[in-house]
Amino acid sequence: MTGKGLAAAAAFCVLAASAAFAQNVQPGATGPVTPGTARGPDFPRPVDDKSAAGPADPVAWSPQEVEQALAHCAVLLKGLDVVTETAPPLREGAECGTPAPLRLKSVGRSPQIALVPPPTLNCEMVAALARWLERDVQPLARKHLGAPIARIETMSSYSCRNAYGRAHAKVSEHGKADAVDIGSFVTAHGHAALIIADWGPTARQIAAEVAAAKARAAAAEPKAPLAPSSQPSRITPVAGALALGGQKKDAQSAPAEQPATAAGMMPLDLKTGVAIVIPGISLDPGAGRERSSGFGLVSPSRLGGPKPQPPAADPAPPEGKTDFLRAAHRSACNVFNTELGPEANNAHHNHFHLDMAERIKNTKICE
Repeated sequence: MTGKGLAAAAAFCVLAASAAFAQNVQPGATGPVTPGTARGPDFPRPVDDKSAAGPADPVAWSPQEVEQALAHCAVLLKGLDVVTETAPPLREGAECGTPAPLRLKSVGRSPQIALVPPPTLNCEMVAALARWLERDVQPLARKHLGAPIARIETMSSYSCRNAYGRAHAKVSEHGKADAVDIGSFVTAHGHAALIIADWGPTARQIAAEVAAAKARAAAAEPKAPLAPSSQPSRITPVAGALALGGQKKDAQSAPAEQPATAAGMMPLDLKTGVAIVIPGISLDPGAGRERSSGFGLVSPSRLGGPKPQPPAADPAPPEGKTDFLRAAHRSACNVFNTELGPEANNAHHNHFHLDMAERIKNTKICE
C-alpha cells in the first residue's frame, strides 16, 4: 500500500474510534446532578473532576433508600396515636439529612398534644417522643399541674449544623433530624410550665450564690474592737436637766413649758417612745405623743378618700411546675439516648434537648 493509502486508512480508523466512543458515553455520567436526583451504580459520582466549577453536589437519596425508610417508619409508628406529614427527603452535605423526614403535628388524643411549630424529625424520634409524652409526661402533668398537657412549644428540630454551633465539633443530631428542643409545656387549662422560668435554681447557680455570700460575709467582718474607756459614760441628775458623762447642763436652757418631775428634774427627751425609770427620776418622753404605727400598735391616720380594695382574685397558676419539669426530665432519660436540660450547661438553660444518638455500648447522657 502506498504512503497516501496508509494515511487515508489511519484517518479512517481515528474517525471510526471517535464515533464508537461517543456512542458509549452515558448521559449525565459526568454532568451535574440537581438536588433530589437519584444516583445509583449506573450514575457514579465523578472523581477528580477539576474542571467542574464550585463544590460537588452531595449524593442524594436513591428511590430505594427513600422507600425502605418509609417502610421502616410504618413499622415504628404502628399503633402510635400521632398525626404526621411526610416531608421531602433532606440532604445537605455528606452528613446532614434523612431520607424520610416527618413533620410531627400532634400526639395522643383527649387531649391531643399539639406541637408548635411542628418539628421535622426522623421516624425514630417521632416514635420515642410519642411514647414519652403519652406514657410519662401526661401522668406527671395530671399529678403536679392538675391538668394534662395540650400544647408543647418547640424551639428547634432539623438544622444542619455542628453540635453547639461550634466550627470544629461533630455534626449535631439536629443535622440528622434526630433531635428536638422543647421550651415549655402548656396544660389544657392554659397554664404554662416554662423551663427558663420554672425549673428553679440550678446546682451551678446555688454554688455561685453560696460563694458570693461567703465573699460578702468576709468583706463585712468587723475590725478589732477599740479598747474601752477607763471612765464609762453615766447619766447624772442635775438641777433642771440630765447630762451624759457627768457634764452639768444649765437649768435655764430647759424649755419652760415642760413641768418638773417629783425630784425637781426635767425629763430628757430621748425620742424612743419608751418610759425610763431612774431612782429619783421619772422619764416618759413619749407622753402626749402618738406612738408610731410602724409596728402595728395603733391604726395609721388616713387623709380620707375611698379605702383600698383587695385585688380581684385571679385564678392562680397550678403549683408544682418545678416538680413537674424535673420529673419529666428524669423520665425522658429512660426513653431518649440524650437528655440535656438546665443542669447540663448554660446553653440549655431554657430548654430540654432530646435525641436518639447512637453511642458505643448504648450509653446514655442525662444531665
